[in-house]
Amino acid sequence: MADVSRGVSTALGYVLNLGVATLLVTILLLSAGTLVEDQRDRATETELDVVGERLVSDLAAADRLARTNDPSTVRVEADVPVRVAGSYYTVRVNESGSGDVVLNAGRPDVRVVVPFETATEVEFSTVDGGDLAVVYDPGNDTLVVTDA
Repeated sequence: MADVSRGVSTALGYVLNLGVATLLVTILLLSAGTLVEDQRDRATETELDVVGERLVSDLAAADRLARTNDPSTVRVEADVPVRVAGSYYTVRVNESGSGDVVLNAGRPDVRVVVPFETATEVEFSTVDGGDLAVVYDPGNDTLVVTDA
């Protein structure tokens, strides 16, 4: 009888190599997916922080202008992006009198808080990202963040 173990070992080796290669590729793809997700979270957080700092500086500028001789026409345009890292976000200003600008991105779920200080009171407001304006309301002696 002829020895057929050589044919079996070739087929078995091929199947084992294919199984190991599939396992390695699967692990690599899962690891890369997690890495990309972490990088996206960090990019979103960084961009939201930059947007928050820009808005806080515009609040400070409007505050300085509101304390001048003729504050009735104070309006400071805040040119911020509509989306950060591919996701829309909302801006909540001075919620519960906290003195914070809170930015929330929807996807991924990232929240950034940027504190501010002004001599003029800032009214609570919620706006979507995009072109914003800080407006002085002389009737209430407050600053308001609105859509531009």
